[in-house]
Amino acid sequence: MATWSMITALDLGRTRSDNARPTLPGLRVVDFLRLAIALLVVANLGRIPVLSSGAKEAPILVNDLAAAVAILAAAVVALQRRSLRLDAPALLALAFAAIGALSAMISIPRFGLTLFEFFFSIAYLVRWLFYFGIYLVVINFVRRTDVETVWRSLEWAVLVFAMFGIVQSIFLPNFAQIVYPESEAYLDWDVQGHRLVSTILDPNLAGGLIVIPLMILLARRAYGAPASTWKLIVFAAALLMTVSRSSFLAAVVGLITILCVTGISRRLLRTGAFLLLLLIPALPLLLQFAAGFNKFSFDGSALARVVSWARAFEILKDSPILGVGFNTYGFVQESYGYEATGSGSFSLDGGLIFIVVMTGAVGLILYVSLLTVIIRRCRRVWRAVELSPEDRSFALGTAASTIALVVHSIFLNSLLLPFIMEPLWIIWGISYVIDGKLQETGRTLPNVGTAWDSRRLQAV
Repeated sequence: MATWSMITALDLGRTRSDNARPTLPGLRVVDFLRLAIALLVVANLGRIPVLSSGAKEAPILVNDLAAAVAILAAAVVALQRRSLRLDAPALLALAFAAIGALSAMISIPRFGLTLFEFFFSIAYLVRWLFYFGIYLVVINFVRRTDVETVWRSLEWAVLVFAMFGIVQSIFLPNFAQIVYPESEAYLDWDVQGHRLVSTILDPNLAGGLIVIPLMILLARRAYGAPASTWKLIVFAAALLMTVSRSSFLAAVVGLITILCVTGISRRLLRTGAFLLLLLIPALPLLLQFAAGFNKFSFDGSALARVVSWARAFEILKDSPILGVGFNTYGFVQESYGYEATGSGSFSLDGGLIFIVVMTGAVGLILYVSLLTVIIRRCRRVWRAVELSPEDRSFALGTAASTIALVVHSIFLNSLLLPFIMEPLWIIWGISYVIDGKLQETGRTLPNVGTAWDSRRLQAV
């Protein structure tokens, strides 16, 4: 008999079960996931050129290969046990991807895209789905006893990233140009001097990545859960050395989110005072350094961002429902008479603005709904007094990180960057696993989803 089971829990209903984990020879799926997390540190140092449109490349990253191994291992085991779990964020993500693909297909005749341009654009959607696959790995194969192990793997990956970045900032200025001497000509990475860029090679995106574990550690400190002071110092120092206004603002918004939930505790006050005391000696040098990059003025980059937003809204008014297609923006601009120069022409600083331009109002609603469901799940967890401070603080840190990165993406397209998507999908998945613990406490959860198991049906 052929059987197959799929569990769909639209709001973490009672259908979730902690299935035994089938294993590959000598390894678990979680081990492959932890390997993928560890290789996050490689970032843009591992780029394999595959496709190029002249103005932009679409390389395969070492990160992509590591994620592929984890997803493939998970797929094999899912086939062995004949079950796959999908929750509400997963269904919303799949719907969002479908709208992105549909809008890109519609753009072929509308904007005269060639097949190469279409497949070049769709390649990025495939990558987006790829990293979404990491979320499915987490919610299907990370057990409750694995939560701390997976989180520590992610924390240490970003910690190594930050520590290398501090060394790079001091001793390896203009690191992107050292690694890729031709990068300035291709407009991939700007000259950044002594700013921390680490292996992402961009200070603003590096700051966005660092914000994620920083928010979780601060939430842990607010709840009285273990949070190493030296790790907080490393993340805070690395964030400052990016001299990134968008990252600073994101961190402030994330911290405000935490304070709105927990209030101002003595633990957070002591942590803030300690970090401030460490900052004061370096503050004059930091301010002078920031002034050299025009971080206290409305500079050319800020003006260029306003101009790009105006251009985006001009294009959006002609495609308000489904947008212009996922990652087709660089090609579509040419049909409006704007020249696509450099990789930045395919992107758009603005986060949700870029999403609505690509996928229209429909895509925006789906994506915002995805974020809303995740934050509501986190709220359910951090308000559950029967759970441990570690679990509750992780949920709050996850929500704070999510809100912080939405703000961060206003200034650059960080929400769709693989090196930020991957840790986001991981912490979102962990919040799903932690939420499952509420069932063990006997708490009644709203069951607004559906579930079925085809093993109850006999098939010849």
